[in-house]
Amino acid sequence: MKKIFNILAAALMSAAVLTSCAEKEIVTYYPDEVVIPALQELSVEEGLQLSDGDGVIFATLQFSAADFGIATAARYTAYADIKEDFSSKQALGNVTTDTAGIAISASTLNNALITLGCLDSVDVKVYFRIETQMMGESSPVGAVETLVSNTVSAVVKPYDAEKVYQMIYVAGTWNDWSQTSMLFCYNEDGNTFEGVLDFGADYANSGFKLCPNPNWDAEYADPNSDGNTTSTAADAPSMTLVETGGGNIINYRSHRYYNFCFTKSDLIFKMIKGFDLVTVAGAFNGWSTDATPMQWVSSNGKFYVDLVVDEAGAADGFKFVIDGSTWLGAGEIKGTEDVGGGNMALEPGQYRFYLDLNDWDNPTCSLSEDDYGTPVDGGGSDTPDEPEDPEDPENPEDPDQPELQENLWGVIGTFAGSNWSTDIYMTEFPAGSGLWFSPVLEFADTTQFKLRFNNDWNTQAGAVAAGDTLRTGIPTVAGFGNNVAQNVGVAKEQVGKRVVVYDAENNQLYLLGWSVIGAISGDSWGHDFPMIFDPEANTWSVSGLSVEGAFKLRWAGQWSDSSVTIPDRGLADGASFAVGTPISLKQGGGDINPGESVGTYNMVYDVANETLTLTAAE
Repeated sequence: MKKIFNILAAALMSAAVLTSCAEKEIVTYYPDEVVIPALQELSVEEGLQLSDGDGVIFATLQFSAADFGIATAARYTAYADIKEDFSSKQALGNVTTDTAGIAISASTLNNALITLGCLDSVDVKVYFRIETQMMGESSPVGAVETLVSNTVSAVVKPYDAEKVYQMIYVAGTWNDWSQTSMLFCYNEDGNTFEGVLDFGADYANSGFKLCPNPNWDAEYADPNSDGNTTSTAADAPSMTLVETGGGNIINYRSHRYYNFCFTKSDLIFKMIKGFDLVTVAGAFNGWSTDATPMQWVSSNGKFYVDLVVDEAGAADGFKFVIDGSTWLGAGEIKGTEDVGGGNMALEPGQYRFYLDLNDWDNPTCSLSEDDYGTPVDGGGSDTPDEPEDPEDPENPEDPDQPELQENLWGVIGTFAGSNWSTDIYMTEFPAGSGLWFSPVLEFADTTQFKLRFNNDWNTQAGAVAAGDTLRTGIPTVAGFGNNVAQNVGVAKEQVGKRVVVYDAENNQLYLLGWSVIGAISGDSWGHDFPMIFDPEANTWSVSGLSVEGAFKLRWAGQWSDSSVTIPDRGLADGASFAVGTPISLKQGGGDINPGESVGTYNMVYDVANETLTLTAAE
């Protein structure tokens, strides 16, 4: 029986009455009899230096259950503040049960402290508490007072990091319909999101949707589009999206780059600006408006370019230029000295220039000597450090070389540990299948590579045309042989951790997308069985897998962590194994266990509906 709670309050009443509209059942709520959650003290060393490592947990807040005196759902939210009255509190996370506590990552706490203006490596006393709200069917019951726990504290040292903002995710044609582009909530109201998107060289055929999370659990789309046509005007200044029943947004096809703004409360989607080229200009390039184009970074929406500037090139400073005509100088860039749009000062050196146009009315820029020549999303230099001399070598004139292996395909290129001289060996799985998998590789948008067999350049595979990029989950014929195979490039949306797959039997290359892993075809959670992507149907499929026990789906050959933006998929709550009927999945779900229904199946993963359908393989 559903209960839809309504609070009937009067000034002289000490209780509110909660009524079920369906059956008029009266449930009485007594505010004076509630039990607030009790938060346990933290066991944290004084002056703890927070760590920026992936997945590092600062602490798990443990607390007792709240009790509203009636059977109702509750949401527990953890807050932190450097003020004991919590007047500037920052949310750290929430749960709907008290049993496991709330795990607070070091990066989440650090981001909150950056917002509060705390300094790098300086002790700060942080206060924590739990606030509990009574929940209706989908939202808090606002008329019932929030229950606030006791306060505990810890003294920590933040670390220097770029502030992370809440995001809306964007999936489209340019990123293989993965949620790897974002709009950002700069005013931190949880409602207004803005940012720059790069639709790529094929912008005239762009299409996309917005997603509140990095998955297809929900989406915002164009109600006037069927994915191929739309009645919405080209480059419409504003449009209202819908949460269900809409098609791809396809009316922004005039420019490569767009700055958009989206408000969740009313689903209004606005185009702020469309443009095609961002450059940096100075004496180093003769003040050319197009000689030094900047590239867009998918993970943060900024533009960047690496430059070596000598004394003559630095003499007159620099400016940024949009579409060859709009100049951005000092005073027009937030944080720069206001000199009426004049040149910004520049010293000789090697720099990465950054320009952030996400917050269109408040552009920012920075120069980094440390970032020069490194992958845009971190991970160190494209060129590995020179190895140190070995201690007391037996033969210093003949340093150790990596042991060469035979009968293996390997990846060779600008990866750290390879640098066009050393093969990163691949693994054939299943044995004799001709399917070769690289280990997880760190892709930068400057990365180039090929494959070669037996460390021999006479047997190599690569791109058909130099710089061609691989498709994720879509096998593509490779260039094969000496003087035929060309260097493979990396698309901006592919920057990050990736696995290269080579089908030697059919001479096809692709990047690993969704795969099946578990007790499958004689394996036990050790290898991935790749799924193939159908972009028209938005489905991933694999045939003839022997399901011998539990399994899951995962992305790019990795389990979900802070560096993998598309979490693994498992069984949704209340779902069960079935054949011929779609099985509901969710991110981070449980193992998909066949029980006694082991067998050989074909599998189809429907991305939009988050379902996996198994049919008996013939």
